[in-house]
Amino acid sequence: MKKFLKHHWSNHAISAIVAAVVFATRGGMLPPNVSPLGASGFSTKNFYWFFAGILAFDLFRGGTYPGVLLTYTGFAMYPLLGRLAGKSLHKQVIFLPLASLLFFLLSNLGVWWFWYPRTLDALMLCYALALPFYRNTFLSDLGFFATVVSVRRVWSILHKRTSRGLAVV
Repeated sequence: MKKFLKHHWSNHAISAIVAAVVFATRGGMLPPNVSPLGASGFSTKNFYWFFAGILAFDLFRGGTYPGVLLTYTGFAMYPLLGRLAGKSLHKQVIFLPLASLLFFLLSNLGVWWFWYPRTLDALMLCYALALPFYRNTFLSDLGFFATVVSVRRVWSILHKRTSRGLAVV
């Protein structure tokens, strides 16, 4: 039981720390749409902390806007597809870019719906103007996820060494 509680507590603590980092980095320190948000959502095991970080930012710093429901639906694609990918690196390589694309499509659909004329030309213009933001989202999702994978591998190696009584230098 003690081992279960320790493991369970450490997962919540790590999720809370990741949520805090995501919250902090969304405050304008990085270029537009460059954020660990997508990668953290894709790799999270705890939907609560992922959405708590997004909601906290929007309530306290970013504000909400009419298309926020579609944006949140786009955010939901990250943990959903991350769950579908599981631990398979092959599936992760496919599903992470798909999550980025779905976030782009859904969030900008909300932008078009509330701020553009509801025409096909306006929809295409909305998506075309958003392409630089999509590039940033896509590249940061890949970069931050590569960091997450690397940290997990190092953590796993260190954990195995310390659990076998080997010194970590």
